[in-house]
Amino acid sequence: MKTKRYSTEFKSSIVALYNEGRSVNSLANEYHLAVQTVTGWVKNLKSLLHALILKIVHFFSIRACSNDYKK
Repeated sequence: MKTKRYSTEFKSSIVALYNEGRSVNSLANEYHLAVQTVTGWVKNLKSLLHALILKIVHFFSIRACSNDYKK
């Protein structure tokens, strides 16, 4: 059986609906997806967002330190 691929935009829209309060089960039923698929997309996006936040915090902390040395 061929694996179905979904666009990033579609995955993001499903996760956005989840973040607005929709349940994983209702999204899986409405869009004919496996519950595990929706759960995986939600977890992956949370991991990506967490990594991005850490990078931003690190960037600004380095920048703040370098500004301290300039003074």
